[in-house]
Amino acid sequence: MKHTTALCKSSRFRCLEDLQKESVELCLTYCGYEECDSGHRFGPNRRSSYVLHIVMSGKGTLEIGKKTYELGVGDAFLISPDTEAWYQADWDDPWSYMWVGFTGIKADECAMNAGFSLKSPVRKIECMEELYRYIDDMIDAHQLSFADELKRNGVLMLFFSVLIDDYKKQEPGIVLSRPYPGSVYVKHAMEYITHNYDKRIKINELADDIGVNRSYLTSSFKKAIGCSPQEYLVNLRMEKAKSMLKKTDQPVNSVAQAVGYTDQLAFSKIFKQYYGMSPRAYREQEEELVIYDKKGDYTSSDI
Repeated sequence: MKHTTALCKSSRFRCLEDLQKESVELCLTYCGYEECDSGHRFGPNRRSSYVLHIVMSGKGTLEIGKKTYELGVGDAFLISPDTEAWYQADWDDPWSYMWVGFTGIKADECAMNAGFSLKSPVRKIECMEELYRYIDDMIDAHQLSFADELKRNGVLMLFFSVLIDDYKKQEPGIVLSRPYPGSVYVKHAMEYITHNYDKRIKINELADDIGVNRSYLTSSFKKAIGCSPQEYLVNLRMEKAKSMLKKTDQPVNSVAQAVGYTDQLAFSKIFKQYYGMSPRAYREQEEELVIYDKKGDYTSSDI
Protein backbone atom coordinates (compact mmCIF):
# COMPACT_ATOMS: atom_id res chain seq x y z
CA MET A 1 0.00 0.00 0.00
CA LYS A 2 1.27 3.46 -0.88
CA HIS A 3 0.26 7.03 0.00
CA THR A 4 1.04 9.55 -2.75
CA THR A 5 1.66 13.26 -2.18
CA ALA A 6 1.91 15.36 -5.33
CA LEU A 7 3.83 18.49 -6.28
CA CYS A 8 3.24 20.51 -9.44
CA LYS A 9 5.50 23.38 -10.47
CA SER A 10 4.11 24.59 -13.78
CA SER A 11 4.13 28.28 -14.67
CA ARG A 12 0.35 28.67 -14.24
CA PHE A 13 -0.39 26.02 -11.62
CA ARG A 14 1.73 25.38 -8.54
CA CYS A 15 0.34 22.98 -5.99
CA LEU A 16 1.18 20.64 -3.12
CA GLU A 17 -1.66 18.19 -2.47
CA ASP A 18 -2.79 15.02 -0.70
CA LEU A 19 -0.60 15.56 2.34
CA GLN A 20 -0.87 13.10 5.20
CA LYS A 21 -2.95 14.50 8.07
CA GLU A 22 -0.42 14.39 10.90
CA SER A 23 -1.48 17.09 13.39
CA VAL A 24 -4.63 16.86 15.48
CA GLU A 25 -4.82 20.61 16.22
CA LEU A 26 -4.16 22.34 12.88
CA CYS A 27 -2.88 20.56 9.80
CA LEU A 28 -2.21 21.57 6.19
CA THR A 29 -3.82 19.20 3.67
CA TYR A 30 -2.98 21.03 0.42
CA CYS A 31 -2.04 24.46 -0.92
CA GLY A 32 -1.21 26.22 -4.17
CA TYR A 33 -2.10 28.88 -6.68
CA GLU A 34 -3.40 28.94 -10.24
CA GLU A 35 -3.91 31.25 -13.19
CA CYS A 36 -7.29 29.95 -14.36
CA ASP A 37 -8.47 29.64 -17.95
CA SER A 38 -11.49 31.65 -19.07
CA GLY A 39 -14.66 30.17 -17.61
CA HIS A 40 -12.80 27.49 -15.62
CA ARG A 41 -15.31 25.98 -13.20
CA PHE A 42 -14.86 23.78 -10.12
CA GLY A 43 -17.72 21.96 -8.42
CA PRO A 44 -20.28 21.65 -7.14
CA ASN A 45 -18.74 19.28 -4.63
CA ARG A 46 -18.25 18.75 -0.90
CA ARG A 47 -14.82 18.65 0.72
CA SER A 48 -13.59 16.78 3.76
CA SER A 49 -11.49 19.70 5.02
CA TYR A 50 -11.67 23.50 5.04
CA VAL A 51 -10.32 25.33 2.01
CA LEU A 52 -9.66 29.06 1.81
CA HIS A 53 -9.19 30.80 -1.56
CA ILE A 54 -7.82 34.31 -2.07
CA VAL A 55 -8.32 36.08 -5.41
CA MET A 56 -5.03 37.56 -6.66
CA SER A 57 -6.18 38.98 -10.00
CA GLY A 58 -9.17 38.94 -12.32
CA LYS A 59 -12.75 38.08 -11.45
CA GLY A 60 -14.98 35.09 -10.82
CA THR A 61 -18.20 33.82 -9.27
CA LEU A 62 -18.83 31.76 -6.14
CA GLU A 63 -22.09 30.01 -5.28
CA ILE A 64 -22.38 28.72 -1.72
CA GLY A 65 -25.22 28.42 0.77
CA LYS A 66 -27.79 29.37 -1.92
CA LYS A 67 -26.02 32.71 -2.37
CA THR A 68 -23.98 33.96 -5.32
CA TYR A 69 -20.95 36.23 -4.90
CA GLU A 70 -19.19 38.19 -7.63
CA LEU A 71 -15.55 38.32 -6.52
CA GLY A 72 -12.44 40.22 -7.51
CA VAL A 73 -8.92 41.07 -6.39
CA GLY A 74 -8.47 40.85 -2.63
CA ASP A 75 -11.61 38.82 -1.98
CA ALA A 76 -11.17 35.66 0.07
CA PHE A 77 -13.72 32.87 0.42
CA LEU A 78 -13.91 29.90 2.77
CA ILE A 79 -15.56 26.58 1.95
CA SER A 80 -16.23 24.56 5.10
CA PRO A 81 -16.24 20.74 5.27
CA ASP A 82 -19.33 19.06 3.84
CA THR A 83 -20.54 22.36 2.35
CA GLU A 84 -21.57 22.25 -1.29
CA ALA A 85 -20.12 25.04 -3.44
CA TRP A 86 -18.95 25.83 -6.93
CA TYR A 87 -16.85 28.64 -8.32
CA GLN A 88 -16.02 29.80 -11.83
CA ALA A 89 -13.52 32.15 -13.47
CA ASP A 90 -14.87 35.09 -15.45
CA TRP A 91 -14.89 34.55 -19.21
CA ASP A 92 -13.35 37.94 -20.07
CA ASP A 93 -11.11 38.54 -17.05
CA PRO A 94 -10.41 35.09 -15.49
CA TRP A 95 -9.10 35.10 -11.97
CA SER A 96 -5.96 33.72 -10.48
CA TYR A 97 -6.12 32.61 -6.87
CA MET A 98 -4.17 30.94 -4.11
CA TRP A 99 -5.57 28.45 -1.62
CA VAL A 100 -4.90 26.48 1.53
CA GLY A 101 -6.73 23.36 2.67
CA PHE A 102 -6.61 22.66 6.38
CA THR A 103 -8.16 20.52 9.09
CA GLY A 104 -7.85 19.88 12.83
CA ILE A 105 -9.52 20.68 16.13
CA LYS A 106 -8.53 24.35 15.90
CA ALA A 107 -9.53 24.75 12.23
CA ASP A 108 -12.96 26.22 12.96
CA GLU A 109 -11.53 28.58 15.60
CA CYS A 110 -8.85 29.79 13.18
CA ALA A 111 -11.41 30.39 10.44
CA MET A 112 -13.76 32.25 12.80
CA ASN A 113 -11.00 34.46 14.21
CA ALA A 114 -9.88 35.26 10.66
CA GLY A 115 -13.37 36.57 9.86
CA PHE A 116 -15.00 33.60 8.10
CA SER A 117 -18.06 31.49 8.96
CA LEU A 118 -20.80 29.49 7.26
CA LYS A 119 -23.00 32.60 7.30
CA SER A 120 -20.19 34.94 6.18
CA PRO A 121 -17.83 32.94 3.96
CA VAL A 122 -16.43 35.95 2.04
CA ARG A 123 -14.42 39.01 3.06
CA LYS A 124 -11.79 41.41 1.75
CA ILE A 125 -8.18 41.03 2.83
CA GLU A 126 -5.26 43.49 2.72
CA CYS A 127 -2.33 41.15 3.35
CA MET A 128 -2.14 39.29 0.05
CA GLU A 129 1.60 39.56 -0.56
CA GLU A 130 2.48 38.17 2.85
CA LEU A 131 0.03 35.27 2.50
CA TYR A 132 1.42 34.52 -0.97
CA ARG A 133 4.94 34.23 0.48
CA TYR A 134 3.69 31.84 3.16
CA ILE A 135 2.05 29.60 0.57
CA ASP A 136 5.32 29.59 -1.35
CA ASP A 137 7.08 28.53 1.84
CA MET A 138 4.58 25.68 2.37
CA ILE A 139 5.12 24.41 -1.17
CA ASP A 140 8.89 24.65 -0.82
CA ALA A 141 8.67 22.46 2.32
CA HIS A 142 7.43 19.54 0.19
CA GLN A 143 9.76 16.80 1.34
CA LEU A 144 8.07 13.87 3.12
CA SER A 145 10.17 14.37 6.21
CA PHE A 146 9.31 15.16 9.82
CA ALA A 147 11.22 18.45 9.56
CA ASP A 148 9.24 19.65 6.52
CA GLU A 149 5.98 18.48 8.10
CA LEU A 150 6.68 20.70 11.10
CA LYS A 151 7.68 23.55 8.80
CA ARG A 152 4.47 23.34 6.71
CA ASN A 153 2.18 23.32 9.74
CA GLY A 154 4.24 26.05 11.42
CA VAL A 155 3.90 28.28 8.35
CA LEU A 156 0.15 27.53 8.29
CA MET A 157 -0.08 28.95 11.82
CA LEU A 158 1.80 32.07 10.71
CA PHE A 159 -0.56 32.32 7.73
CA PHE A 160 -3.56 32.45 10.08
CA SER A 161 -1.89 34.83 12.50
CA VAL A 162 -1.53 37.32 9.62
CA LEU A 163 -5.14 36.78 8.52
CA ILE A 164 -6.40 37.32 12.07
CA ASP A 165 -4.36 40.52 12.49
CA ASP A 166 -5.69 41.72 9.13
CA TYR A 167 -9.26 41.09 10.29
CA LYS A 168 -8.72 42.96 13.57
CA LYS A 169 -7.37 45.97 11.65
CA GLN A 170 -10.45 46.03 9.43
CA GLU A 171 -12.83 45.42 12.35
CA PRO A 172 -11.10 47.14 15.31
CA GLY A 173 -14.06 46.70 17.63
CA ILE A 174 -14.40 42.97 17.06
CA VAL A 175 -13.90 40.63 20.02
CA LEU A 176 -12.29 37.39 18.90
CA SER A 177 -12.59 34.01 20.63
CA ARG A 178 -15.14 35.37 23.05
CA PRO A 179 -14.57 33.92 26.50
CA TYR A 180 -17.48 32.25 28.24
CA PRO A 181 -17.88 30.81 31.76
CA GLY A 182 -16.79 27.28 30.80
CA SER A 183 -13.56 28.25 29.01
CA VAL A 184 -11.38 27.95 32.11
CA TYR A 185 -12.60 24.38 32.63
CA VAL A 186 -11.88 23.49 29.00
CA LYS A 187 -8.33 24.81 29.27
CA HIS A 188 -7.70 22.82 32.44
CA ALA A 189 -9.17 19.63 30.92
CA MET A 190 -7.15 20.00 27.70
CA GLU A 191 -3.93 20.43 29.66
CA TYR A 192 -4.72 17.38 31.79
CA ILE A 193 -5.56 15.21 28.75
CA THR A 194 -2.46 16.37 26.86
CA HIS A 195 -0.19 15.32 29.71
CA ASN A 196 -2.05 12.10 30.62
CA TYR A 197 -3.40 10.68 27.33
CA ASP A 198 -1.33 7.53 27.95
CA LYS A 199 -3.20 6.80 31.17
CA ARG A 200 -6.69 5.58 31.96
CA ILE A 201 -8.90 8.68 31.76
CA LYS A 202 -12.62 8.76 32.56
CA ILE A 203 -14.21 12.01 31.49
CA ASN A 204 -16.76 11.97 34.32
CA GLU A 205 -13.94 11.62 36.86
CA LEU A 206 -11.99 14.42 35.15
CA ALA A 207 -15.10 16.64 35.31
CA ASP A 208 -15.51 15.83 39.01
CA ASP A 209 -11.88 16.75 39.70
CA ILE A 210 -12.36 20.08 37.92
CA GLY A 211 -15.59 20.73 39.80
CA VAL A 212 -18.24 20.52 37.08
CA ASN A 213 -20.51 17.77 35.79
CA ARG A 214 -19.71 15.83 32.63
CA SER A 215 -22.49 17.35 30.51
CA TYR A 216 -21.32 20.90 31.29
CA LEU A 217 -17.70 20.04 30.48
CA THR A 218 -18.78 18.37 27.24
CA SER A 219 -20.93 21.31 26.10
CA SER A 220 -18.13 23.74 27.01
CA PHE A 221 -15.63 21.67 25.00
CA LYS A 222 -17.91 21.66 21.96
CA LYS A 223 -18.33 25.43 22.13
CA ALA A 224 -14.58 25.96 22.45
CA ILE A 225 -13.07 23.49 19.97
CA GLY A 226 -15.95 21.75 18.22
CA CYS A 227 -15.62 18.30 19.79
CA SER A 228 -16.25 16.50 23.07
CA PRO A 229 -13.52 15.77 25.67
CA GLN A 230 -13.67 12.07 24.71
CA GLU A 231 -13.20 12.91 21.02
CA TYR A 232 -10.29 15.20 21.88
CA LEU A 233 -8.67 12.39 23.89
CA VAL A 234 -9.08 9.81 21.12
CA ASN A 235 -7.88 12.28 18.43
CA LEU A 236 -4.76 12.98 20.47
CA ARG A 237 -4.11 9.28 21.07
CA MET A 238 -4.47 8.48 17.37
CA GLU A 239 -2.10 11.30 16.40
CA LYS A 240 0.52 10.06 18.85
CA ALA A 241 0.03 6.46 17.66
CA LYS A 242 0.53 7.44 14.00
CA SER A 243 3.76 9.20 14.86
CA MET A 244 5.08 6.24 16.87
CA LEU A 245 4.17 3.74 14.16
CA LYS A 246 6.14 5.67 11.55
CA LYS A 247 9.03 6.90 13.65
CA THR A 248 9.77 3.95 15.97
CA ASP A 249 10.14 0.18 15.71
CA GLN A 250 8.01 -0.53 18.75
CA PRO A 251 5.53 -3.41 18.23
CA VAL A 252 1.87 -2.51 17.82
CA ASN A 253 0.93 -3.70 21.30
CA SER A 254 3.59 -1.42 22.82
CA VAL A 255 2.31 1.52 20.77
CA ALA A 256 -1.22 0.77 21.96
CA GLN A 257 -0.11 0.77 25.59
CA ALA A 258 1.92 3.94 25.12
CA VAL A 259 -1.20 5.84 24.02
CA GLY A 260 -3.49 4.48 26.73
CA TYR A 261 -4.92 1.20 25.38
CA THR A 262 -4.37 -2.01 27.32
CA ASP A 263 -6.33 -3.97 24.69
CA GLN A 264 -4.48 -4.10 21.36
CA LEU A 265 -7.60 -5.26 19.49
CA ALA A 266 -9.59 -2.27 20.77
CA PHE A 267 -6.74 0.04 19.74
CA SER A 268 -6.53 -1.51 16.26
CA LYS A 269 -10.30 -1.21 15.79
CA ILE A 270 -10.35 2.49 16.67
CA PHE A 271 -7.25 3.18 14.56
CA LYS A 272 -8.92 1.56 11.54
CA GLN A 273 -12.09 3.58 12.10
CA TYR A 274 -9.99 6.76 11.98
CA TYR A 275 -7.62 5.98 9.12
CA GLY A 276 -9.21 3.20 7.12
CA MET A 277 -6.42 0.71 7.73
CA SER A 278 -4.88 -1.29 10.53
CA PRO A 279 -1.90 0.04 12.53
CA ARG A 280 0.31 -2.60 10.89
CA ALA A 281 -0.84 -1.62 7.39
CA TYR A 282 -0.25 2.05 8.19
CA ARG A 283 3.28 1.29 9.38
CA GLU A 284 4.01 -0.64 6.17
CA GLN A 285 2.47 2.01 3.95
CA GLU A 286 5.00 3.60 1.64
CA GLU A 287 5.02 7.36 1.08
CA GLU A 288 5.87 8.76 -2.32
CA LEU A 289 6.27 12.30 -3.61
CA VAL A 290 5.17 12.56 -7.24
CA ILE A 291 6.34 15.62 -9.17
CA TYR A 292 4.41 16.51 -12.31
CA ASP A 293 4.72 19.24 -14.93
CA LYS A 294 1.20 20.44 -15.61
CA LYS A 295 -2.30 20.39 -14.19
CA GLY A 296 -4.17 17.24 -15.15
CA ASP A 297 -1.21 14.90 -14.97
CA TYR A 298 -2.23 13.94 -11.40
CA THR A 299 -5.71 13.27 -10.08
CA SER A 300 -6.22 14.47 -6.52
CA SER A 301 -9.00 13.36 -4.22
CA ASP A 302 -9.89 16.90 -3.08
CA ILE A 303 -8.53 19.74 -5.25
